[in-house]
Amino acid sequence: MSDLLAYLLAAAITLPIPMTIIVYMLTRKISRSKRMSLHVTVNSMTLLYILSVNATMGAIFDQSFFWYILIFLLVLLGMFVFLQWKYKDEIHFTKAWRGFWRFSFVLFAFAYIGLTLFGLTDRLLAL
Repeated sequence: MSDLLAYLLAAAITLPIPMTIIVYMLTRKISRSKRMSLHVTVNSMTLLYILSVNATMGAIFDQSFFWYILIFLLVLLGMFVFLQWKYKDEIHFTKAWRGFWRFSFVLFAFAYIGLTLFGLTDRLLAL
């Protein structure tokens, strides 16, 4: 049973785009709301994209970038909190977190696509 769970997690980290589509389609069937399905998908898949970027960078560059990604995410969260304080004069941490989390999804989804294309090109040119 634990092997099956490990294989599913490995497949999800290796192929986050199909997993995103599957999660969106399932939540769309359940909720019947496009907007809510999109929000649930983004919120649930962000961590998967972060892990996928780490795994892809590890495969391409043969080293772990986990701590760099973690520091980057903390700085990014700090920037979101600072910008909210600067423009709203008070901090609502849940709103800052929500914006940070959604921005991280977009950023890491594009990073995953870019790294995948770079890795494929690198491996093909190395042949």
